[in-house]
Amino acid sequence: MTLSLPVPDLLAVVTGESIVAFVPRGAVEVGDEVRLAAAGSRTPGEVKPAYAGWVERAAPDGAWWAAVEDVLAASALDPREGASRHVLAGIPDGDLLVLRVHGEDGPVLSDTAFAARRRSLDGALGR
Repeated sequence: MTLSLPVPDLLAVVTGESIVAFVPRGAVEVGDEVRLAAAGSRTPGEVKPAYAGWVERAAPDGAWWAAVEDVLAASALDPREGASRHVLAGIPDGDLLVLRVHGEDGPVLSDTAFAARRRSLDGALGR
């Protein structure tokens, strides 16, 4: 299965900047393994000002895949506490995916780094 993300979202997960992606409800399930691909971009207003340059960037080179670690309603993420956990200016409707991303050389984040980001995200989810 292929999970298509706008370029800024894809850049965020393949660089380890974020471990979350927002998708339409029911797009994937916990435990799914998905190939990641680029699908268009976003407008500058959809991303935080710090990531505005990512709107014009090309999709990242390489083959990327992810294990879907968790699927939650995007609305579960506290807008203020969760703001630093993703690159978007707001929280869209749909699902929030927690992704463990892998490239040709293995996981994007080490086990320790992924666990730290996951704990941080869980805090913003009130867990």
